[in-house]
Amino acid sequence: MTMRVATFAMNRQMLDASLTTQAKMADMQLQEASGLKSTDYGGLGSSARKLINLEVTAERSKRYEVAANDASDVLESSYSALNTVADLLSDMRVQLTSALSTDADSATGSELVTYASSTLQELTSLLNTRLGDNYIFGGSPGTTAPVDVSTVTFDLDTPDTSYYQGGSGTLSAQVSENQSISYGVNADSSAFEKALRALGSLAGSDGTLTDIDLQAMLDLVVEAVDGVASLLGGVSLAADSMDRAVETQQDLQDFYNNGISSLRDVDVVAISSQLTTYETQLQASYAALAKVQSLSLVDYLR
Repeated sequence: MTMRVATFAMNRQMLDASLTTQAKMADMQLQEASGLKSTDYGGLGSSARKLINLEVTAERSKRYEVAANDASDVLESSYSALNTVADLLSDMRVQLTSALSTDADSATGSELVTYASSTLQELTSLLNTRLGDNYIFGGSPGTTAPVDVSTVTFDLDTPDTSYYQGGSGTLSAQVSENQSISYGVNADSSAFEKALRALGSLAGSDGTLTDIDLQAMLDLVVEAVDGVASLLGGVSLAADSMDRAVETQQDLQDFYNNGISSLRDVDVVAISSQLTTYETQLQASYAALAKVQSLSLVDYLR
């Protein structure tokens, strides 16, 4: 066995450097494969707390966005149903106006009763519109069908919301930490009550109608049409507010996610380039180490 020329310290130093480079390469190869700076928070050092805070904030923003989107779905369904209600009442107004402009006989009265009964059923069905597990006009919590006219005897001159079986609360959505938007339309609103009272009174009559009765019913229907138009405007405004809330939360999430990415993700292209550099260094280190280890005293005595 030939003797080395005092190469132990140099061997040790070069071997340690090679092992360090090898360890760095292994870590970077893992980052390249996963796309992450670390597979756990512990590997992020002081950045871990900031990353966790950003992730929690982003998740909270996502929940606000979901709440606003869910409310938008309800508002869209409400707007569609209200438009149909407006059409029904407009048609009823035409029927009543026509009856007042002619001499209403028993046949006409009977036809009006039949028409009112059909319209009442359609209106009741619309006010009991369901979206998922909830009734959109049922207030909060909205789990009960809000309109039941089966046991109600309407008096043309007396407001009556005894038909209403829904919740007493109004729907609202928490769309940010400091903003909650009320957006619900309950079936006991004045417009719906007047419409149901007019239709219920007419549907429950025997068809013998005076001009005074017809005019009172027409007045209620006209007021109901105006009220529904107002409700449509309110729903539209609430929908705009929800859209803005969604956009705000999406913008915030983009901001938070960019911050999360900068703390969590690696630049794969940069990592690949660094790996190539380390690989070249490691090959050079191994070559140099092999050269040093091959030196012996005999080489110097020749």
